[in-house]
Amino acid sequence: MFKYLLDSIGVYCDAPRPWGLYFQDSAAPQMEGLVELHDNIMFYLIVILFGVGWILTSVVVNYASDKSPISHKYLNHGISNVPIHKCFNYASKFTNNKVITIPSKGGAGSKFIFNVVIPQRGFSTTSDNRKDEGVSPEKFYENADTMKKIIIEENKGKSGIYRWTNKLTSDLYIGQSINLSGRFINYYNISYLASKNHLIISRALIKYGYSNFSLEILEYCDKSVLLDREQYYLDKLNPSYNILKIAGSSEGFVHSEETKEKISKALKGVYVGEKSALYGRVHTEETKLLMSIKKKGVKNPIYGRVHIEETKELMRQRALARIHSEETKALISQKRGNPINLYEKNSAGEYSLIGKFVSARKAAKFIGISGSTVIRYMKSGGLFKDRYKFKQVRNLSFGSKE
Repeated sequence: MFKYLLDSIGVYCDAPRPWGLYFQDSAAPQMEGLVELHDNIMFYLIVILFGVGWILTSVVVNYASDKSPISHKYLNHGISNVPIHKCFNYASKFTNNKVITIPSKGGAGSKFIFNVVIPQRGFSTTSDNRKDEGVSPEKFYENADTMKKIIIEENKGKSGIYRWTNKLTSDLYIGQSINLSGRFINYYNISYLASKNHLIISRALIKYGYSNFSLEILEYCDKSVLLDREQYYLDKLNPSYNILKIAGSSEGFVHSEETKEKISKALKGVYVGEKSALYGRVHTEETKLLMSIKKKGVKNPIYGRVHIEETKELMRQRALARIHSEETKALISQKRGNPINLYEKNSAGEYSLIGKFVSARKAAKFIGISGSTVIRYMKSGGLFKDRYKFKQVRNLSFGSKE
């Protein structure tokens, strides 16, 4: 019965039906071509669907605001003064309601209310909300976002002290520049801010957006007094965004151990060989003498200092674990050893040079005796086995037998 039912269903599904529906096979070449076309179209549509879905999912996951803050140039979502709100804030601040009556044929007339926008300048040369600080800035830009062009244009070719103020947190940053316009152009470059991610002000501008910052030119001044004036405002305002509290100095800034480790790994093996700044350069004797004089006596950084026993032990252990290359050993022997010439007495009673050695130990190794024996015969001037004579020399040129 079950087999009969299956056979009936199979026959029924494969039987021709009106309009070419159900699962019957194609009965004509044209129909077979249409079915194949439909299959191909469906296949490519499914591939495109999955491809687009994968791209959209990757964008949502990889470019979320918590993972990639730079993708959100102005992170104003969910806070006041979002872009759409700025339009209404601007309208409410700079618009006036005007009632205009248009006469009609009946003479009564109709009244219409229009919002007329009155353009106004967006900055002032004095600040009305910072008098309590005892600071009167020369220029004040309320919105660093909408006033970008004005900020850059008005500060071309000028040097001075500026202040960023976060309008949401009231945090401050004090800075100075000999070219204010150029500095502000950098601040408006997201790539530049990302490269300076170690600075708090860079991270803050990316996080909160320019619209939530005001910018002030505290003072235009000559280049020669920039550091003095910056230090004045740093002491007076104590800005929280400034890591360093001394103008033009890195004093007080300490890298964390994690940062030190990252710097060490990043620079290890980078500036070596031909990449070294001193590669191929040799100091002249005059330069060496000047360097020696500069670090002589009380000018030496370790003058008057004595290593503790713990430090000495660490230095000793490190020296014991050091393995010198053959080239280094030869240089050490040349510097510290006793250069010796080895002469051999011939049948005619004359001495011929048979070797030059950087040390007594090397000469002894060549003959097969101890170094102390070589030194003893060298000092006494006697002949070893009535055959070899050792003589100490100066300014040995190497190319010796060992």
